Amino acid sequence: MEQLTTILVLLFAVCVTGVLSLVSRIPLPLLQIGLGIALAALRVHSAMEPSLFLLLFVAPLLYVDAYRFPRAEFVSLRTPILRMAVGLVVFTVVGAGYFIHWLIPSMPLAASFALAAVLSPTDAVALSGSIRGVRIPSRLLHLLEGEALLNDASGLVCFRFAVAAALTGVFSATHALMTFLQVSLGGVAVGAVVAFLVMQGERWIGKRLGSHPASQILMTLLLPFAAYLAAEHMGFSGILSAVSAGFIGNLVLQEIPEAETRIKSEVITDMIEFTFNGLIFILLGLQLPAIARSIPAVIEEHHLHSSWVLGAFVLGITIVLGFLRFFWSWSSLKWTSLLRRHKEDVRTRTPKRLLVATAFAGVRGAVTLAAVLSLPTSLNDGTPFPGRQLAILLAAGVILFSLVSASVALPMVMKGIHDPPESSLAAQSRRARISAAHAAIRRLDELEKESAKESSLPEDVATVSNRLKDYYRRRVVGLDGQGAGSERANTHRQQEKRLRMEALRAERHEINRLVQERLLDSEAARVILHKLDNSEVTL
Repeated sequence: MEQLTTILVLLFAVCVTGVLSLVSRIPLPLLQIGLGIALAALRVHSAMEPSLFLLLFVAPLLYVDAYRFPRAEFVSLRTPILRMAVGLVVFTVVGAGYFIHWLIPSMPLAASFALAAVLSPTDAVALSGSIRGVRIPSRLLHLLEGEALLNDASGLVCFRFAVAAALTGVFSATHALMTFLQVSLGGVAVGAVVAFLVMQGERWIGKRLGSHPASQILMTLLLPFAAYLAAEHMGFSGILSAVSAGFIGNLVLQEIPEAETRIKSEVITDMIEFTFNGLIFILLGLQLPAIARSIPAVIEEHHLHSSWVLGAFVLGITIVLGFLRFFWSWSSLKWTSLLRRHKEDVRTRTPKRLLVATAFAGVRGAVTLAAVLSLPTSLNDGTPFPGRQLAILLAAGVILFSLVSASVALPMVMKGIHDPPESSLAAQSRRARISAAHAAIRRLDELEKESAKESSLPEDVATVSNRLKDYYRRRVVGLDGQGAGSERANTHRQQEKRLRMEALRAERHEINRLVQERLLDSEAARVILHKLDNSEVTL
C-alpha cells in the first residue's frame, strides 16, 4: 500500500509541474527536480534498481523518440549522427577520462573512464525541456535528437568495459571493439525483428477479424519492453533494441488504414511521454538529498579541503565536456566541408554560434544518473569500488550544471538564428497543401470516370464530385425528408462519403511521398496528417 501511495504522489507531482510550467519561466526538468527534492524533504522515498529504471523509463521514452523521429531526416543526417553518437562518445570517454584522473589522482584511471562513459550520453528530453520556447534550426534539432537516440547505447557499452577493467584490471581494445559491434548490431536486429513480428501480427489479425484500436495501442505500448527484455536476455543492447523497434513501429503504423487507431495512439503516446519524462526528473530530485549527505564522507575519503572543491571539480568536468564536444563538432564539420569541396567544389559556412550551441546542447540526464548509480559497491577481491560515491556526486553535479547552463546560454546563443526562408515550415506546408489538393482532385476525376461506366447513378457521382459544398444541405434533406427525396439524398450522401474518403487517402499518400523525398518537414507533415485523420474519423 505504501508503494502505491508513493506512485500516486509522484504522478500527482508530475501534474503539478505541468501546471507550474505554464506560469513559470523555470525549465520543466529543473522544476521537476526541485519538486523531487521537496518530496524527499517530506520523507517520500522511491529507491529503484538502475536496471529496472532503464527498463521502465528509458526504454519506452527512447522508443517514443525513435517512433516519432522522421525517417527522411535520419537518412539525410545518418553520417553526422553516427559521428556524434559513436565517435564523440569514444572521444569523450578517452579525453574526459584522462582529465578526471589528472584532476583527481585518487580516482583510478579505470574508474575515471567509467565516470567519463556515464557522462558521454546526452539527453534530448532534458534538452527540449531546457530550451522550451527557443527556436532551433530544424537540421540542428534533428541532429541532436538523433545523437541522443543512439549515444546511450555506445556510452553504456563503454561504461561496461570500463567497469570490467576496474574490477579485473584487464582491458583489451580489440575485444572491446568486437563486443561493441556485436552488442550494438545484435540490439538493432532484435528490436527490428520483434517490432516487425508484432506489427505484422496485428495487421494480419486486423485484416481477418477486424481492428481493435485499444488492443493495438496497448500492444504498441508494450513493444519497447518486449524488445528491451529480449535483447538483454540475448546479451545485446536493450537500449538500441528499443530504438530500433521505434523506427520499425513508425514504418508499419503509417500503413494502418484505421485513422482512429492513429489518432488515439498519438494522444496516448503524448500522455505517456509527458508522464515518464516527469517521473524521471522527479526521481532524480528524490535521489539528490541522499547523494548530498555523502559529501562529508567523500571529502574525508579523498582528503579534500571543503565542499567547494567538489563544486570546482563539477565545473571543470562540465567545461571539458563542452570543449571536447565543440572540438569534435568543429573537426567533423571541417572534414565534411573539405570532402564536399573536393567532390563538388562547393564551399559551405556554418555560423560559429551553431557550434557553440551544439556544445551547450550536451545536456546530461536520466541515463547518466541510472548508469552511475549502477556502479558496483566492491571489487572482485571485496574491497570497496574506488571513488564510487565521488563519481555519483560528480555525475549528479554535471547533470544539474548542464541543465542550468543550457537553459541560460542556449536562448542567448540562438537569438537571431532561423531556418532559411526557402525551407521554412510555413512555405513547405503551403506547397504541400496545394500538392495534396491536386492529388485529391486527380483521384476524384479518376473515380468520376470509373463511376460513369459502372455506377447506376453516374450523374449523381458527377454532381457530388463537383459540388461537395452542398454536403450539409443534402444531409439535412436526408435526415428530415421522406420518400424518394430522402432516399435520393441518402444516395448522394453515401457517394459523397466514398469520394471524400478516397480524396483524403490520396492527400495522405501525397504528404507521405513529400516527406519521403525530403520536400516537406516532418513536423509540418504531422500537423497536416492529423487534420486529415480528424476529417476521416468525422466521415
